[in-house]
Amino acid sequence: MSDLLKQEMNSRNRKIFIFMALGLFIVTIIMAITGMETRTLNGWKWMNQFGAVTGVIELLTTIIVATRFAGQESNAQVKENMKNHSKSSIFFSKVITILISYLILLLVAIIAVILMKYLVFPHKPLAGTLAQELSWAVLGNIAYFFIFQSFVMMIIGFCKTWYGAIAFGVACTWITEIIAGIFMIFIYTHRKLIYNPFNFFFVEKQIQDGMKHMMTRLQLPMIIKGSLLYALIFFIIAFIIFVYFRKFNTWNDGEEKNNQDTKET
Repeated sequence: MSDLLKQEMNSRNRKIFIFMALGLFIVTIIMAITGMETRTLNGWKWMNQFGAVTGVIELLTTIIVATRFAGQESNAQVKENMKNHSKSSIFFSKVITILISYLILLLVAIIAVILMKYLVFPHKPLAGTLAQELSWAVLGNIAYFFIFQSFVMMIIGFCKTWYGAIAFGVACTWITEIIAGIFMIFIYTHRKLIYNPFNFFFVEKQIQDGMKHMMTRLQLPMIIKGSLLYALIFFIIAFIIFVYFRKFNTWNDGEEKNNQDTKET
């Protein structure tokens, strides 16, 4: 497992990740200054919306998940590692890398949000309501990360290229919301539809804004528990697909097969 983790955290991936973390920090600064200048953000909104960078964090983690679990380069790496390691070990090495990357990005965002709070929105101390809003915003981001990235992990393997995987992973943000919106049309007349998995993709928004309860018809403890439960279900399905069904095809597969057929002939 240790050599798999080293491979996942190689020099190239570390450089890309450092660039991502730096970009997140810079974007947080820009959002704070823009919010102050346009008067669209104040100290309370800044904390409640987690610096308005939750979407950036999800975008970066989706890119990491997509490039780890899909594309020709990832498939080739998995096929090479399968010579000495089980598929389960390979799968969990990728998951551990993704989790570590997310936690570091989350920490960078928290530090940047708190720093901008004191530099740009210094009117109220970071205590009481403001500290509570930040805590809920972080909790919401964590809950959404688990359900959304587990979902992406489950379906992303069918993409053949890394750029296709990234595009599809990012598109899943809107796809899940559109499907959830369709279900919401029928929630008012069919109460049990509130338990459909797509309704729980609004967990972050509902934690940040309790009025979203009117949209999901779920109490806060229920949507948090449900999102984590569905995240676990998606994760298990992703594991089963990766270990038992994925073929990890590469562009060289056809060429290798032709060469083998030629030799046999």
